[in-house]
Amino acid sequence: MTTARRFWIEFDPHECTDARFWRGVGVTGFDVRDCLSMVADLFPYGLLPPVHRITVDVSLAEPLPVNPSHFGVSVWRGVWYPPVNLGIGPTHDIDRRGAPCDYPTPVTAAHHRARARANLRTKTTWWEEIPHIDGLLWPLMDMHRAERGDGMRHYAPPLRRACAADPTYGALVREALDFMIWWRPTPDEWFDPTETRFADQRDLDKYLRAFRDYLFGTRPEPIYPPGSEPFSPEDAWPRAIGCLVVTRPGPIDAPGIERLSPDAEPRRPGSE
Repeated sequence: MTTARRFWIEFDPHECTDARFWRGVGVTGFDVRDCLSMVADLFPYGLLPPVHRITVDVSLAEPLPVNPSHFGVSVWRGVWYPPVNLGIGPTHDIDRRGAPCDYPTPVTAAHHRARARANLRTKTTWWEEIPHIDGLLWPLMDMHRAERGDGMRHYAPPLRRACAADPTYGALVREALDFMIWWRPTPDEWFDPTETRFADQRDLDKYLRAFRDYLFGTRPEPIYPPGSEPFSPEDAWPRAIGCLVVTRPGPIDAPGIERLSPDAEPRRPGSE
């Protein structure tokens, strides 16, 4: 019986224009041709950029090109990095993390939180685990900061349009949000980079899912962070009135009428 093997495929950085694959593609298959055929399904018209290097039998004991949480198991045929492409290949009864649906989740809540505590001891932060975080600080962290006030209402629509206009950028944001939702940061962890406080875990989970559904689904608007909810119609009207700047309009002269100086005496009929 042929054994599936884990391959890491790197493309020529000068020829690969899709940012999702700049670091490489992780795929499990029976041979190089089998892997390349699955990777080709990710590119328009199946046209692959020039291949720079292929590493066979990637081992967890060696320095890893990506975060260990993205690695698939060698017996599961398909693309496992980028992780949003776990649907490639015959992956029936396997969830989006590459785990069999009838098995316990590989990373338990206890292990998840233990890893977060280990991060604190090593002077790193939980959000450094997020894929592509260096290039996505604005949509994933900065946009949600408390100091932005009610800015979410102004910033979210342009971000939604940008993700729709640039599918590559949208895929990166979607992958990062999927990871954040899977990670489930606690309210305290979320407060650390954003200084936005949620009352409990359920509110934060709902907020992140709604943000993703707004950007990539049919949700008409996101859930606004605490303290930045839109005003009700009753509150919005007096606030808008208070922001008005009333200026005295200048004089409007009828056609054919000579404008008078403010200090001039009005002329009476027959006075000329």
